[in-house]
Amino acid sequence: MPEQHECTNQNSRRALILGGGGARAAYQVGVLKAIAEIVPENSGNPFPIVTGTSAGSINTIALASNADDFHLGVAKMVGVWSQFRLGQVFHADGWSLFKRIWLWTWSHVGFGNRNRGPASLLDNEPLRDLLNEYVSFSKIDKSIESGNLHAYCLTACSYTSGESTSFYDGQPELSDWRRTHREGRRVKLSIDHLMASSAIPVVFPSVKLGEEHFGDGSMRQVSPISPAVHLGADKILIIGLRMEAKLGLHKPSKYRPSLGQISGYILDTLFLNSLYADVERLERINDLVAANGSDSEIDGPLKFIEHLIVSPSEDIADIAVKHYKKLPKAFRGAMSLLGMNRGDSRRFLSYLMFIKPFCQELIELGYKDAMRQRREIEMFLDLECTQAIED
Repeated sequence: MPEQHECTNQNSRRALILGGGGARAAYQVGVLKAIAEIVPENSGNPFPIVTGTSAGSINTIALASNADDFHLGVAKMVGVWSQFRLGQVFHADGWSLFKRIWLWTWSHVGFGNRNRGPASLLDNEPLRDLLNEYVSFSKIDKSIESGNLHAYCLTACSYTSGESTSFYDGQPELSDWRRTHREGRRVKLSIDHLMASSAIPVVFPSVKLGEEHFGDGSMRQVSPISPAVHLGADKILIIGLRMEAKLGLHKPSKYRPSLGQISGYILDTLFLNSLYADVERLERINDLVAANGSDSEIDGPLKFIEHLIVSPSEDIADIAVKHYKKLPKAFRGAMSLLGMNRGDSRRFLSYLMFIKPFCQELIELGYKDAMRQRREIEMFLDLECTQAIED
C-alpha cells in the first residue's frame, strides 16, 4: 500500500531560496530542471516567492521573469548555463586580464591612486549585457499583478552602512522590515540591483544604488532564510551548494596554505556557512513551536515552517579540478600570477569557472540529486494532494 501524505498545506505559500556561489549556481539550474520535470505543466508556478543572493540572485530573476511559465523559464536557464563562456561574465582575453590585474595591483597595493585605478580584479560588464538580453522587469511586474508571483527579493550588502539589505517587490500588502544590521526595502528592482547582489568582493566592482555602494549579498547576511519568511513563506525549498556528507579528511599539507587555498575558504565561508547555520536556527524554532504552539514569541509570533534542502552529493571543488585545463590559457596565467594554481585553488576557481563543461556537469549533478529526492519533492509540492483533488 503506498505511503499516505496528509493534504494539509494546499494553501501554503512556497518559497525558493537560492544562495550565492558564482559558477556553482549551475547546480541550482540542474535541480530546477528536475523539478520542472516532476511538476505538471498545467500546475502553475510552484514557487510564488523567490529570493536570491549573489549568483543565486541571477537565477531568482530568471525565474521571476518567467513566473507565468515555470517550465519555459527553467528551459531558458538550462540553455544559458549549459553554454556559458567566461567572456559572457567578465572580460577574459589575455590583454584585458593582465592589464586590469596589473592596474588594480598598482593602484591598490602599489603606489598608484586607488580612486583612479580599476575597482576590482575583473571587469564584469559583459554580465550586465547578458542580463539585459534575458531579463524583463516589465514581465515580472505583470506576473505580480496577475498573481503568478507573490514576491521576489535580491539581497546586497552596503559598503556604506555595513547593513544587509533585501530589495524586494511583490503584492501590495507586503511591508518593509528592519532587524539588527539587516532590512527589507521595497523598490522597483533593476539590473543595477542584480549586479550589486552578485558583486563578489575584490573580484567584481561594487555598484552604487542611491547614495550607497553595494556589494555581494552574502556579506553580512546572517539570516538568509529571513527574507522569505518576511515575504510570507510557510514552506521553503533551499538549494544548497555544499556537499553535506563528510567523505573523510584530506591529507595534511607540509606547507602553509597558499593564497588560493585561503581565498577559497573565504568564499566558502562567505557563500555557504550562514545558510546552513540559519537552517539549524529554523529547525530549533520549529521544535519550539511544535512543543509550545504558535503562541511562542521571539521577536514576534512564531510559526512552523516546513523546509526541504537539496544539496550536492559530490564536492563541487573536486569537479572543478577536472575542468581546470579547459579554462582559457590567459585566465589560468592570470590566476597563476596571483598565486592560484590548479590543486590548492580548486575552491576559489570553482566560483569563477563559467565554462560549458563545468556548468554542464553541475547541471547534471543537480538533476540527479533532485531526482534522488523525487518523493520528498513531490510531497513538499503537494503534488499527490493536487492529483487527488483532480481525481
